[in-house]
Amino acid sequence: MNKLSKFLLSMFLISMLFFPILVSGIPTEVNYKHPYMPLNITLPNYLDPKYYSFEAFQIKPPTNVTPIIIPVAVNATFNNTGLMPILKRVYIPPGNYSLILMNISISENNGAQYDRAAYIFVNGVPIFWGSTQEFANSTSQVDLTLFENLLQGNVTFQLVIENFYDAKIGITGLYHMNVTLILYPGNKPKGLPNMFIPLYLSKYNYSYVILNPVSPSITQQVAIPNGTYKMELLLYEEGGGLDEFWYTNEPATRNILIYYDNLLVGVVNPYETIYTGGIDLFWWKPLTSINTLSFHSPMIIDLTPMLAYGLTANITTCVTNLITAYQITGSTAFDWDISGVLMLWVNQSNPLISAKPLTSISRFIDSTPIFSTGFSAGYYQEDGNYLLNYSSLLTFEHGEEFTWTLQVGKFVAYQTFNQIFEKAYLDERFYEVSMDKGIYNSTLIISGNYPVLLDLSTIEVPISNPHVIPYNLSYFQNGTLSLSLEYYYEYLFNNYNTTIKTIENLTAIGGFGGIIEIINSYGGAILVKLTANYANTQKNLTSWFLVNNVGFKEIFSAEGIQNNTTNLTGYYKYTHISFSSS
Repeated sequence: MNKLSKFLLSMFLISMLFFPILVSGIPTEVNYKHPYMPLNITLPNYLDPKYYSFEAFQIKPPTNVTPIIIPVAVNATFNNTGLMPILKRVYIPPGNYSLILMNISISENNGAQYDRAAYIFVNGVPIFWGSTQEFANSTSQVDLTLFENLLQGNVTFQLVIENFYDAKIGITGLYHMNVTLILYPGNKPKGLPNMFIPLYLSKYNYSYVILNPVSPSITQQVAIPNGTYKMELLLYEEGGGLDEFWYTNEPATRNILIYYDNLLVGVVNPYETIYTGGIDLFWWKPLTSINTLSFHSPMIIDLTPMLAYGLTANITTCVTNLITAYQITGSTAFDWDISGVLMLWVNQSNPLISAKPLTSISRFIDSTPIFSTGFSAGYYQEDGNYLLNYSSLLTFEHGEEFTWTLQVGKFVAYQTFNQIFEKAYLDERFYEVSMDKGIYNSTLIISGNYPVLLDLSTIEVPISNPHVIPYNLSYFQNGTLSLSLEYYYEYLFNNYNTTIKTIENLTAIGGFGGIIEIINSYGGAILVKLTANYANTQKNLTSWFLVNNVGFKEIFSAEGIQNNTTNLTGYYKYTHISFSSS
């Protein structure tokens, strides 16, 4: 172990002394009754403004380059499509590109519809993860430069909006997706992967699997070509079903664990993405939450040291605490959507001759749920931490490579709740650094902090038989939400450097009342009558995007208001966005 790895390891072990791990079983006589919160509420199709929602995080393209614009899809229509993709075969002209962006614009019409998950894959590889606005339209973008070696020649785009009809209850909305690829000719970034293996292919031939308490993990055997000198895993995730708002459940912590054969090699901390019908649907109209329209804090796990353990391996992905959630509630409807790709750097003219593992340390500790009861409320807490450290010496036909990775992180959750009130807090902090030295030099640093605080009060009174779905409730809720994203990404390959730093904060306050119709056992609901409505949502973002230490700084702020029971589109009190050289 080199000096830096010893230092980081020692500092982490010292820090863990200040975060004791509590161990507790699950009590059998605790009232886990929470305030009633529909998982999702959909709206009738009200008058739409000309332009509605957009993503705060943006990348400013170069102004002195004429881009190549490729329409991937124009008004691709999603009706009762479910997970079936719309296929678009696209030819991408040869050339070198300094930046590749993709714009995704989605509109809704033809009646009411839920917010829906939206995905885009290329030859089965996930390149976009996002969602729709529940009505009107939205736009977002994603940086695809990492996939430049995938986006060559004839490729197949697989467009997915998980849309469903239910005409008997008025869910008839259509979504239309427009996708545009924008290529900026210039010097191609150094150190890009040149081979991609999509993981966990669905029956539609793209990377997608749903994990739950019945199947909390999935395994795929992969064959890694000899000559691979660098290997990374990119994983997308989102909670669904009863885990759409997993941070309000017990247990409230979720981690996605990555295994290489039987070795724990990666931990992904999921972001608390809130879609546009979530918690209070009026908080997000028109201003959406963080990582909603487009996910922009990807977690990449460096697996290069694992090349020393063999070029044929089982890659396993597992979501923690799903079985515990089932034990507490008796329900298996805690779902997680998982999609991933193994990215390889391959030089087949320089095969691997021998390899030696040097360091292998993995530790993951979870306190499990700790419950107590008071006079008027129940209390829950849980915390944990992890440490992963691997290093190897790889000997190729033409040179050697020393490769080293370190991941550290901790998480904590607290809740106070009774039948009408819940206060839920979750915080996740993590840091990853990996370094390669030898025939090439590379450094990857990713760090993040994802705190969320929710205060919610609800009152519901059944006005039809609650044992027969659908049924109606007289319903009122009021609450506040504080959500943040601090994300740092730095990648250095030889002397080529890319840096992204994002600080994003969101607050929402308000409530609504009226009559809602519960349409399924998971708590999905339709707004039948609205009698009270107020919401105020504010978002602020500061972001830096640098290539070789030159780039731009973005500053964004906006405030959305809802204060009407008939026109539910709301309005922006203000929006501000500016870019400056950095």
